[in-house]
Amino acid sequence: MDDDKISLITFTEREGFDKKQKLDSDLYPFSKGGISLLELCCYHGSYEYFQFLRTKFQSIITPNCLRYSFLGGNPDIMNECLKVQIPDNKCMKYAIISHNIDFVTFLMNEHNIKIDLELCSQYNNLQSFLVYLDQTYDINTCFVYSPSFHLSSLLEYLISKGADINAKDEDGCTPLHYAAGNNNKETAEILISNGADINAKNKDGSTPLHWAAIDGSKETTEILISNGADINAKDKDGCTPSSNNNQELLQYLL
Repeated sequence: MDDDKISLITFTEREGFDKKQKLDSDLYPFSKGGISLLELCCYHGSYEYFQFLRTKFQSIITPNCLRYSFLGGNPDIMNECLKVQIPDNKCMKYAIISHNIDFVTFLMNEHNIKIDLELCSQYNNLQSFLVYLDQTYDINTCFVYSPSFHLSSLLEYLISKGADINAKDEDGCTPLHYAAGNNNKETAEILISNGADINAKNKDGSTPLHWAAIDGSKETTEILISNGADINAKDKDGCTPSSNNNQELLQYLL
């Protein structure tokens, strides 16, 4: 959005304009019932539009307005939203996605919202990951997600600090699960050489080999099998690693 206030005024004065209209599009975060005009302003960081809609139509600042402001990155909009809404975990999610470390630390320090390490790994936000490590020194939790960053030096550093090689997250996944799911061959080799349980199961009964097969991780699949991974291991649904029918990997799994 270009903050073209004149065009916006013209648009809102057209006959039939609906100030309560909402947009439903895959281009934006899912919101039940669609995204309002004011929420769109927050998402795009359009302060002029935001002010206009608030003044002319008394548009209500919703929780999503605040959440989207962490994606839009406009401090003026964010400050207005903070006057009437309280930050939540979704705000932290969007701050992590935006890779704005100031937003992340603000939510952590001022509102005691925990940095989500799974989201850090999913959106490759290493800086927020390291802030969490520095503030909490939660070595084992960080260690679980560290393979997602494809940095052997990070993995080796955490091991040197006493990380449990078979540490698990809330879903029972180990670092080797994440190495396998990200086809991180080098990390998998480091973990295995340090005694990682190659057949460790998470809460769904899936082993690292299950994850490698689902992801189509050919190189990591080879490493796991060559180090004794059970190709017949079954998860809670009775599925083996070969059940996903990845043709390229079947030669290793059968």
